[in-house]
Amino acid sequence: MEDTWKLITERMKQLQKLHDRMDKTKELVYLDPYQLKNFRGQKIDNVINVTGNKAAVFGNAIISDLIQARWQTVVEGKITNRDAYRIEQFIEDNLAQADEYLLERYGLVGLFEWLSNHVCIRGPIGAEWVTRIENDRYNIHCLPLDMRWVAFQYGNVGLKWVAPITYRSREDLEEEFPEYKSKITGTTDIEVRDFWDGEKNELWINKQLIDSQPHPFGKPPFVIVFPSAGFMLRDKGYIEHEGEDIFYMIRGLNDELNRSLSIEQSIGMDILYPPYEQEVDNFTAEPAQAPPKTGETIKVKRGERHQPLPRGDLNRASQVARVDINRMIDEGAPVAPRLYTTPPSGAELLAEMEALARLQNSRIVALRVFREQLARLMIDQYITISKGSTVLQSIGKRGRRRSYFSVHLKDPDTYSITCQLMTRNKRQELANLAMFSAAYNRLPLKYNLTNILMVEDPDGVMRELEMEQAKQADPAIALFEMARRYAQEAAELEDEIEADARKIQSMMLTERAVAIVKQRRQPVQPALPEKARVPEVEQPTSGAEGLIPLLSQGGMAGLPREASLPEEAI
Repeated sequence: MEDTWKLITERMKQLQKLHDRMDKTKELVYLDPYQLKNFRGQKIDNVINVTGNKAAVFGNAIISDLIQARWQTVVEGKITNRDAYRIEQFIEDNLAQADEYLLERYGLVGLFEWLSNHVCIRGPIGAEWVTRIENDRYNIHCLPLDMRWVAFQYGNVGLKWVAPITYRSREDLEEEFPEYKSKITGTTDIEVRDFWDGEKNELWINKQLIDSQPHPFGKPPFVIVFPSAGFMLRDKGYIEHEGEDIFYMIRGLNDELNRSLSIEQSIGMDILYPPYEQEVDNFTAEPAQAPPKTGETIKVKRGERHQPLPRGDLNRASQVARVDINRMIDEGAPVAPRLYTTPPSGAELLAEMEALARLQNSRIVALRVFREQLARLMIDQYITISKGSTVLQSIGKRGRRRSYFSVHLKDPDTYSITCQLMTRNKRQELANLAMFSAAYNRLPLKYNLTNILMVEDPDGVMRELEMEQAKQADPAIALFEMARRYAQEAAELEDEIEADARKIQSMMLTERAVAIVKQRRQPVQPALPEKARVPEVEQPTSGAEGLIPLLSQGGMAGLPREASLPEEAI
């Protein structure tokens, strides 16, 4: 029965180089104190050790940008638009219920936030996803994985087995597994291995098999994704560089920067406590006379004067090296905004965004693939556990649940699931607005919305714009549209009182719109005098050019301020 425990242990040994790399990155982001060492790797006494925070600041900036991003899920295939929309809602409701579970069970704000941190710091990301119907209620167990403590093995098709490893207290284990209380040994840092393969789930605690039971999914209920970061070679020992984190281009430079800072501060400390030498005729066991302190005068015998001990000073080579180290770190980890012209140009902002995108793109792709695979997993599990049941299951977060049959999900092989992650930050939005303004009325609107503003639903935005124009042309259209939306909201609300209020509002708006239409059937009023005009409302124009020009003086392709384009070129 120890075969499973040994299997996991052996696999963790094979992944040791990958785990060593993750441990080094953890030291960077947690700002583990730096220790200045000599050429033999021995710690040096009587020095000032400085731990720079540049790597941690960089990591926090990249993670913060990812967390601000928004998702768009699109289902397409041999299904109707109504079915596609229902499947999209099913995916979103599952994720919303999972986030609610994570907050209540582990105190985590959400799955995406966890993954955004780990795809940058660890590299590989993973999660366990198990759905069950218990007491006619749809329950989700979602466990985000720290891939530093996960043993896994791929087979011919997908994952062969997965085993997350955790270290728990006795109190936690007894709370979660009260039926196995007598089998739990130890008090703190009790090692727990949760083994899953295509047939069974085994729970191991301190090398003892506590429980084993079959599961119906036919494969391990996990999603694991490695980002396409690094250079993806397959040399001997390649696992160490598989799915690199965001520090892989600056990892060694941080130690050199800390070394340079520590040496500088140690030499600077000599101003307060300089070392001295004192000449004496005869050496004795007594300590030398202390040198004078600031503002103090002492007497010494002739020949026993204190002389400052010669120490190496920072020469120009050291200063140049410090500059080069900082430059290389800034190139490998662009985080601080560059110096812009006044006002900044869109080209300058775009250059900064492109530098950040080189690091983020592989993370975004990994998050996208992970979400798509997770959507497939939740659909397959729901079809499996429902077994064609005609019982509606309520899915979603509290206060906003929707009901689904398994038949609503159709045949998963007949449609595709695409997830897009729209990254957002203020500097990028300003640059996008500048480009949008420059391309306004020169390129199709859908192209501008999709490729420049990067809106989540360009077709939806265009429909909204068309609806706005229709509302301005005819107020009855606006009333009918609002009545339709209130009716849809009433159908989705669980609160009967609130739903009835929406229905009444929808009916009142419909009656008012019908009254306007009927009024038009009345005799036509006399025409206005020939010179009379109907006042027109002035439409606002795009004003983003004044906020931030695409090109300005000092920009990457800026024009001189006094230069201007001819009217016919605009």
